[in-house]
Amino acid sequence: MDILKTSSFQQKIIERFPFDGRILTAAVSSGTLYVGADTGYYRFGPDGALLISDEMHFDSILSAPDGSLLASAGAVLYRVDGDVAEQLGVFPAYIDAFTADDKIYVVADSSVFVGTPDGFIKLCGTEQPAFAIAARGGRVCMANSRCIQRLEGKRQSWRCIFPEHSTMPDIVIRSIAFDANGYLLVGADEGLFIYDYMSGWCSHRQISALPEDSVNDIAVCPDGSFLLGTSAGAVHIKHGAAKYLPAERYAFSPDVTRVAADSEALYTVSDGGVVRITERETTLEQKARHMFLETEKYFPRKDGYVTAIYGHKGSGCSAVTDNDGLWTQTYISALSMCYSLTGDKDVLAAARRSMNAMLLLTRAPGIKGFTARAVRYPDEKNWGVGLDTQGIGDEWRRSPDGKFEWLGETSSDEMSGHFLGFCLYYDLCADENEKSEIRKAVCDITDHILEHDGYLFDIDGKPTTWACWNENALNYDSMWMWEKGVNSLEMLNFLKVAYHMSGDEKYNEKYRKLIRKDHFLLNAAYHKRDDGHSCHIDDNLAMLNTFSLLRLEQEPAIREYILMGLSSHYDYERIERNPYYSYVYKAFTGRGCDVDTVTQALRDHPYELESCRMINSVRRGLKMDDSPLKWGERPRIASPLPWDERPFDRLGINPFGIDSPDRVRTESGVSYLFTYWLGRFLGIIE
Repeated sequence: MDILKTSSFQQKIIERFPFDGRILTAAVSSGTLYVGADTGYYRFGPDGALLISDEMHFDSILSAPDGSLLASAGAVLYRVDGDVAEQLGVFPAYIDAFTADDKIYVVADSSVFVGTPDGFIKLCGTEQPAFAIAARGGRVCMANSRCIQRLEGKRQSWRCIFPEHSTMPDIVIRSIAFDANGYLLVGADEGLFIYDYMSGWCSHRQISALPEDSVNDIAVCPDGSFLLGTSAGAVHIKHGAAKYLPAERYAFSPDVTRVAADSEALYTVSDGGVVRITERETTLEQKARHMFLETEKYFPRKDGYVTAIYGHKGSGCSAVTDNDGLWTQTYISALSMCYSLTGDKDVLAAARRSMNAMLLLTRAPGIKGFTARAVRYPDEKNWGVGLDTQGIGDEWRRSPDGKFEWLGETSSDEMSGHFLGFCLYYDLCADENEKSEIRKAVCDITDHILEHDGYLFDIDGKPTTWACWNENALNYDSMWMWEKGVNSLEMLNFLKVAYHMSGDEKYNEKYRKLIRKDHFLLNAAYHKRDDGHSCHIDDNLAMLNTFSLLRLEQEPAIREYILMGLSSHYDYERIERNPYYSYVYKAFTGRGCDVDTVTQALRDHPYELESCRMINSVRRGLKMDDSPLKWGERPRIASPLPWDERPFDRLGINPFGIDSPDRVRTESGVSYLFTYWLGRFLGIIE
């Protein structure tokens, strides 16, 4: 099997600078962003906005080709250096626009003025009012909302181009800029247009890389790429494609009014502040180390549970969730695979700590083989809440000694996570004492399920809602039609793991019975149902159990059916470009899965592990799919957005999201760590 040898790549790094005032203009010079706001003149540094002067109120700022800053205020043009503004010219009326190439051009009082060694002189009048002017390589152009004016001829006069009398499209112009080729970039309500300065116009209809979102501002970057401020966030056109940089990760709000760029950084300006975007060369393994350190620094709560944070890292509250077992065991699985490949003692220590937390969950209810979803302590949020009401999904009980509370109603989600994490840690990390304890926990759980006819029985003596592996229910009760295949796959895996650890033949006998008499293996071969890509948690559980079972089952006749289920599932989910699913598929089937393409998700995975609401519904041209309607779900985007553009959540959660909910919840690095180390562990990437 071919292994993808990954190389270094440029990782986006985000710095956010909140700003209370209204920013009117911005320019970058010598690696520093300068802005004119309604409250004064500022520069942005590592600590955010630093006031230079509250007496300088600039309408527009421009970085000249020589690196100096030019600024206008009313009818006056300045050259600005720090808090010193040198007056360059006073004009008869308010300055509508100015630009600089080898000369400085100023539009004011329906005239264009040009800078000379002796000051500014009037070059000519304007044919039409203009709010924008651009100059490069001898070409000078002005624009208003419906007209382009080119400075032409021996006597330097304006030639107007209107849609009614030319090939120019009927658009509402907002901004213009020349690129290094002498083409005019025209930002309009209808998108970005490129004018060849003769009769040719291109838009998204001709070139797919050009966005159709309204373009407010254009920055031509030193490397020839374009940064656009649009009504749908920022858009960076580079390497022949449009990379959307949506709010609120890359901009404080969707309507990006100003953009700026130099060789070091991109800047977006919108209501709420400035975002600085830089790139740092790294590798996937270095990124994995960063994710581990960030996760360990901010996310583990008492005992070592690793889930999420309500709020921002460093200031928020660690979340107690109804799937503490699933997500913490996913983290343990990632660390176990990492340790097996690297021997990193810090990773082993973290895995051991969290494994002890998982073992506590198996003991907390005081019922042999019944595992709690979560535990919480008196000093943690919501202590005591839910003990009396016992609402749906909120069945909390207090321990007899009063030291903690535990959450019941345990589901198949939890069990799938436990059997994966327990097995990987057992095989790759555990010492003999740990193996003995894990083996007992796994066998107790399996025995509990067998003794209760395929169910988990809670402290009230009733089976929990979603933990069903009963043969009759799965095979003959239509209520379980969706879970029939997935839960059959789960039960086979649970029995295989218990037999793997204990060697007790009762588990193998039950395993064989479920295959031969109750056709659980055939159920597993058809575990994925057409659901309009709406039930993503079951997709996650199916892949977890498939991976775990195929690690242990070596009998070819049985593997064939598991592989049928995997192939069918992957064919359905291929559109999601999930590297986790792709790595499992390739490792066990040996067939291609676009490894390089799906591994891009690891490069795109947000680096900061910081909560950002994502807003993409304002984008024009998103293609939607209404197939989920027949399952009672909303239409979804036809193809998932890249990981750094979409609303980000945990592994196995909806990849088709467009906008994030209006809440602050920060996810750990578990998704990246599990996916990356799975790819390494299975020999897919290196």
